[in-house]
Amino acid sequence: MDEMLNLRLELLENSGEIDSYTRKAVIGFTKNIEKKYSIEVKEENGAMLVTHLAMALSRIKKGEEIESIDEEIFKEVKTTKMYKELPEYYKLLEEQLDIFIPQNEKDYIALHVCTLIEKTNN
Repeated sequence: MDEMLNLRLELLENSGEIDSYTRKAVIGFTKNIEKKYSIEVKEENGAMLVTHLAMALSRIKKGEEIESIDEEIFKEVKTTKMYKELPEYYKLLEEQLDIFIPQNEKDYIALHVCTLIEKTNN
């Protein structure tokens, strides 16, 4: 994960949007994705994922919910190998932060991971 993404997380933490535990969890998740898919997550390809994940985890901790993703948009993501591999990473986040990640949030995270991988491989 590049320095700009670290700075993004630092700003979110300093502004009170996320706490230090969430920041560490996002960094760990990102490192796992980098390792699993042999990619480098940078500002250019990973800003949406990192920001969404940080804010999603913060929302979950506050008990806030989001609407489900449009099924038509999400249909293609569900067919990817990555979609089937992500639950192990959700589980790590849940254990690390002692939370339950709702399916709606998992779907958005999967969309962002899929977009990241597509941007990186093209």
